[in-house]
Amino acid sequence: MDISNDDSDQSDHFLSLSSTPSSQDDSFHSTFLPLSDELDAIFSEVPKNLNIVHINAQSIPAHYPDLLAAFGSKSVHVVLVSETWLKPCLPSTSYSLPGFQLVRNDRIVRSGGGIAMYVRSHIPFSVVDVSPPSSSSEVAQHLFVELSLSHTKILLGVFYSPSLRVDYFSALEKTLEDLTPLYSHTILMGDFNTCLIKKDSRSLRLRSLIDSCNLNILPLNPTHFFPNCAPSLLDLIVVSSLNHIAKYGQCHADAFSFHDLIYLSYKIRPPRPKRKYLLQRNFSGMNIDALKLDANSTDWSVIEAAEDVDEKVRLFNTLLIQLFDKHAPVRPVKLKHAPAPWLTEELKSLRNKKNAAKNKLKLDPSDKNREKYKILRNRCNTMCRDAQRRHIHESVKNGDPAKVWKFLKSIGIGITHNDPITKDINIDLLNKHFSTTVALDGLTKTRTLNQLSALPTPDHPPFNFCQVSDCDVKKNVLSIASNAVGSDTSFLQYGRMLK
Repeated sequence: MDISNDDSDQSDHFLSLSSTPSSQDDSFHSTFLPLSDELDAIFSEVPKNLNIVHINAQSIPAHYPDLLAAFGSKSVHVVLVSETWLKPCLPSTSYSLPGFQLVRNDRIVRSGGGIAMYVRSHIPFSVVDVSPPSSSSEVAQHLFVELSLSHTKILLGVFYSPSLRVDYFSALEKTLEDLTPLYSHTILMGDFNTCLIKKDSRSLRLRSLIDSCNLNILPLNPTHFFPNCAPSLLDLIVVSSLNHIAKYGQCHADAFSFHDLIYLSYKIRPPRPKRKYLLQRNFSGMNIDALKLDANSTDWSVIEAAEDVDEKVRLFNTLLIQLFDKHAPVRPVKLKHAPAPWLTEELKSLRNKKNAAKNKLKLDPSDKNREKYKILRNRCNTMCRDAQRRHIHESVKNGDPAKVWKFLKSIGIGITHNDPITKDINIDLLNKHFSTTVALDGLTKTRTLNQLSALPTPDHPPFNFCQVSDCDVKKNVLSIASNAVGSDTSFLQYGRMLK
């Protein structure tokens, strides 16, 4: 079915397919609802379909609170993002969405650009094709992944062209011709920076490209509303199968940019999420008196009878774990994630006011509305940053090192990330270099020792070993606190309870 040749007829056809024809009405921009509530309403009737949205974020770091607030709905399975403004130095863990996996294709060196996908953690996927890294602002970017859904594989892509001057058509056509024949279903969404409202050579070329790959562009209203400029249709939804469309359309995303959010509900069921559990012991609910009674009746003499120290440790851990299994058995605990514990109701209300002011600025780009929006935007950003700082401060000042490091890892601190610079280093050659290096000659060694001896004597006394008593060891061991389940820390738990 050719959409590009007859816009009016195809629009009527797709309006009948969409279960929300009001979303195609020009009046939908005049109303305002929080984006999260609007998405809940859009996907409430189709929660079992594959539901995908695309936004032009114009900086994920700047709009991260809005990202957390907007996409908490379980009905959204994939969030495609153009203009992430992420850099390789920014860890993905710092801008993650709870329940999603983040796949990125950053623009390096130069500011702006970048695309990404947030894919639900329970949906299997693999990266199929990605545009090479580029520092230029005149190069389009794409990212394609393969989704495995209900014994069906889907090609899903996000595309971004940075300007109207970029000639991406030949490269995009080749990519689509190579990939789409391998899949029964193809979905491509993004900011193509080609206005399909115009009947110019650029729009005709894009329509011809999509048609030659046996794909279809779904008709939408204008998606870009820059102040004092004519509305334009830049954000597109491209699909291979019209029969699998349950719902599609657009809604405001004023918290992010002047681009609308576009969405698609596709009639293929994604896998059901698996519940995540953590095995823990409930030490706080133990009956200490019953534990002591059973510990006193346990035959510990088998430990003394063992000759090997490793066997002694193994027997001790076995007896101790048997006590714990009886009085504090391991139990599954369902994991729950708080996406933004610092995001209070006051901040949510202020964020909604900011979004309402931006929506009003789009409708009436006057100096008064622009100034009002800037004041609310700056106030909202400042309060969000302050709330995040207070949350981090409160979380790290409790003094428990285990909890502090656990929290720091959750926000991306202390986690080792793959360094792209070191990927090409040959570890064998590096090891060979150090293992075959000639030892220091005598002259260099003597000179180094003389320089060290000439250093000034420190004010504090030098470090010396001293005798340690059994009581010192016992006191320091019992001062260690750990909630670990493994046998290597069981004696710490036991000693702390009986001391």
